[in-house]
Amino acid sequence: MKSFASPFVTLFVTLFLFSGANSQTEFSQENATQILKTLSVDIGPRPMGSPAERRALQFAIEKFKEYGCDTAYVMEMPYSSRANTTSGIAVGIKHGARKSAILVGGHIDSAGPEIPGADDDGSGASTVMEAARVLCKKPMLSTLVFCCWGGEEQGLEGSKYFVDHYAGLDSVFLMLQIDMANGIEKIDLDPDTHGASAPKWLVKAAIEEFYGLGYEHLGYATHFYSVNYASSSGAGSDQESFLEKGIPAIDFTTDATKPIHTPRDNFENMDPRGMKRSGDVVVKLVNRFDDGIPGRNTEQYWLYLVGKQPIFVPFPVIWGFAGLTMIMAAAAFVLLRKRRLRPDDQDKVQWSGVKGLLFSAIIAAFAWLSSEVVSVMKNVRHPWMTAIPSYYLLAGIAACIGIWISARLSVKLRITRDPSTLFARAAVMLLGFLILLGIANVKLMIEPAVALLLISLAMIVRNPYVKFLLLFLSPWWMLEVIFSEWSPLFFRGASMALPADFATWMLFNGIMLIAFTIYFLPFVFAGAAVGRDSSGLSTVGARMRSVPALLTVIAAFALFAGYLTAQPVYDRYWYRDLRIDERYDMTSNKKNVTLKSGEYLYDLHISAGGKDTVIDSRGTEAAIPVTGSFDTTWLSVDRQAQRTSLNDTTTVFDITLTLSANMRPYQVTVTYDAGRDKLHVFETSWDSRYDNGLRSISWYSFPDSVLRIPVKFQASHKDSVRESIEVTFDSLAQPMNVSRELTYVIPRTRYTASHTYK
Repeated sequence: MKSFASPFVTLFVTLFLFSGANSQTEFSQENATQILKTLSVDIGPRPMGSPAERRALQFAIEKFKEYGCDTAYVMEMPYSSRANTTSGIAVGIKHGARKSAILVGGHIDSAGPEIPGADDDGSGASTVMEAARVLCKKPMLSTLVFCCWGGEEQGLEGSKYFVDHYAGLDSVFLMLQIDMANGIEKIDLDPDTHGASAPKWLVKAAIEEFYGLGYEHLGYATHFYSVNYASSSGAGSDQESFLEKGIPAIDFTTDATKPIHTPRDNFENMDPRGMKRSGDVVVKLVNRFDDGIPGRNTEQYWLYLVGKQPIFVPFPVIWGFAGLTMIMAAAAFVLLRKRRLRPDDQDKVQWSGVKGLLFSAIIAAFAWLSSEVVSVMKNVRHPWMTAIPSYYLLAGIAACIGIWISARLSVKLRITRDPSTLFARAAVMLLGFLILLGIANVKLMIEPAVALLLISLAMIVRNPYVKFLLLFLSPWWMLEVIFSEWSPLFFRGASMALPADFATWMLFNGIMLIAFTIYFLPFVFAGAAVGRDSSGLSTVGARMRSVPALLTVIAAFALFAGYLTAQPVYDRYWYRDLRIDERYDMTSNKKNVTLKSGEYLYDLHISAGGKDTVIDSRGTEAAIPVTGSFDTTWLSVDRQAQRTSLNDTTTVFDITLTLSANMRPYQVTVTYDAGRDKLHVFETSWDSRYDNGLRSISWYSFPDSVLRIPVKFQASHKDSVRESIEVTFDSLAQPMNVSRELTYVIPRTRYTASHTYK
């Protein structure tokens, strides 16, 4: 037995490994890792327009040339849509037997001067370069175009410029994007943009090639993308620019809940196996479609991925499904009306709707404020930073306490016994959600439609336990609209921005409680309707309202909250943020230093000007005394102005403003404000923006240290025009040392000056 099994197992393992190895491509994880190290460590943070971004673009074209591209160059991007900031796109071209082209892209910029951008998106750009090495080795039918985009973090600037200016765009029949390739856990397809999606054949091919390579954890963030593409702005990547031109395109993005857009997005926190996985998939897709594609088009559908099987639902089917749920709701209402009590048997109960609103508010308050319990116990502001899913569970347990209280109150504050009235309220509210969300994005009709269908079925079926199951399931997809697949990314970002003062805390939480109260209300009415319509649940309801049930839930909450209290709030991925803002007003000669954080400032040690300060505060903002070491010489302003009377009522100002800095500033903004009057005539050789009565000229990300700004405008004799200058540096004029574990520092020094033209 043993002598037979051993060679058999050896042969099986050998064949398995051999077949797995054959399924991989020549994409080298080691090469991609070395490229990533150059981008994120040697070059470092690469915000749009910075010298570092320029070095990264030049590095990319050198790699494209080295790896066999016939042509490699930086496509200059002389402007951006938001500021006087230039950027570019590194382009490598390997000509094939045909002019028709496949484009592989990833953005090379990072989100800020402290952000190395190893994951987002040094990993994607590195994968593009290594894919070029692999794909340029052999003759291809299709021309291959490799692009490393600049300016993606500022609104897809690079790819938008490319699709508007690349002469060969009509020849591009397929675009593949890699935006983050960190690790081999979750990876998402993104075939979408606003109003269009990649053709179904491309999505199917991506799934087939991915799993054919032996990889796992491919997903599609159905709920997030439905919400994200409901507005004109939101998260996304460069495939959008191509989809909007009708070119089939798809993006591969690894787990967006990792610390992207923070200084912790560094080389040390990267798992390079993700680059191998994304690179293999892209190489396979290029080879698969080298001979052509089924069609150069985009489509419209709602997508849901079940394992390896994509489910495509066309928009007309969504409308049909919404109509079906309305029919089911109408049928449920009719059946309930037939089963309702006779009018003379009903209690004369009033204000059922207001009471339902109260019950919903109680449930929402317990769920939403549950994390505050752990916050107080740990003396931290955001205890959930590293464990958001666990706090979802905590909120669910707390909601059960709110449900118990509401159920007990319903005995005292009686509501109508007519289930049809209660169901009608729930159905009308869900129908309202369906219409409002459908106006934003047709895809968002699915969630409220599913909820309406489930509560309608709960009213129709007679088995009490099936009723309860359908009721229990009904809110889940509606909750996914808020707590979607990528919600942690936005929760963490918002937590860093909200001040910690009590007024802001009350305002923010008040708004969220109102929103969740309205959100939960239809399900409160639906729950009451199920209870009124099912005598078989009366025993279960009585047990749920019992004191032992409450004690059980409270014990579960206490135990789980205690467990979470013992868990670390910050770790190697998620740090506390600390922003140091130093400001020098050149007009008034005033200096101030402020510390700001998304977390409490307790146990923060500051050393500045030979003086040590320890901050132990539950606040998120503190002022630091300014010492004589504050350097006020970083910026000088020279203003040459000519004033000419055009007529008895109008004056023309012709100004040459020169800003001279000792080093490249991070950002520059110059604004002109005529008060309530607009500057109807305003001329400058720089790009300017008009917003809320202000005319602004701005630069993002390390413009030249000397800026000459010619400005010409007209103003009436009775008016004055205020010129405001703000120049921001990414270092400190008053050097400071900060010590606290798991804390990253964002240093900023702002020089401001103002002048009034009369």
